[in-house]
Amino acid sequence: MKHRIAILSDIHGNTTALEAVIKDAQELGATEYWLMGDILLPGPGRNELFELLSSIPITATVRGNWDDCVLEALDGEYGLENPQEVQLLRLTQYLMEELDTEYVDWIRSLPLVLKKEINGIRFSLTHHLPEKNYGGELRPANDTSHFDQLLDDQTDMAIYGHVHKQLLRYGSKGQQILNPGTIGMPYFDWSPLQNHRAQYAIIDVEEDGVTNLQFRKIAYAYEAELQLAKDKQLPYIELYQELRRNDNYPGHNKNLLERLNQQYGYAKDVKEYFDLKWIYERDFAGSFTRF
Repeated sequence: MKHRIAILSDIHGNTTALEAVIKDAQELGATEYWLMGDILLPGPGRNELFELLSSIPITATVRGNWDDCVLEALDGEYGLENPQEVQLLRLTQYLMEELDTEYVDWIRSLPLVLKKEINGIRFSLTHHLPEKNYGGELRPANDTSHFDQLLDDQTDMAIYGHVHKQLLRYGSKGQQILNPGTIGMPYFDWSPLQNHRAQYAIIDVEEDGVTNLQFRKIAYAYEAELQLAKDKQLPYIELYQELRRNDNYPGHNKNLLERLNQQYGYAKDVKEYFDLKWIYERDFAGSFTRF
């Protein structure tokens, strides 16, 4: 039996790009979808993003580092001293003002690594490394020894996300390693290759193995996505505008984040929101549970 698998990764809350990718994959006859993590943020996608994902046959999903950031914010692991933590708290607050908690429960249930076997081909799926879904070990130009961490003798092809670059390479023993790129958050080191398109990959697995592999780049209305974010009052809209128009997300710039946090009172927002949430759960539910 032929399987045509669409590999989706790093949506980052960009529902407009996801919709365009799903439409393209459906037109190409995808029979199933694998999701490689980083579903949420910094884009505005909330319930509608999960509803879109629910419309397709997803047969494998792993948890990304941004997904973990949402859980860590909800679990009280962040404070107000670090401007990046304030950013994640405020973006998580934005999510939870609308997001159904069943989706949070689903994210909590996701593994870091998942094994699949299709027509005798053994796949290992991760967001980054099997025991660590963050870091820079698997940047495309790194040495093969880093990528061998994805592979063992029971893996024929490893698929990962995280680095936002489409990639096909081999481990030191000859197994294949694939990265589908990013749907919602492209980065480009070489400016002539820059474009705003959403990235994903399709692989065909037939009786005699992997017979076809396509890297796809799909045009979508990125200005409409930016306007949607503005209409939905997404916090840190300046950062999202930079991402959508220049394929650059300055979310690691602590000086910029500190200025925005002060300008908009984001630290005060999250302190009040999470403190109020604590009081609500304690007083009315009898015990405190963060979602």
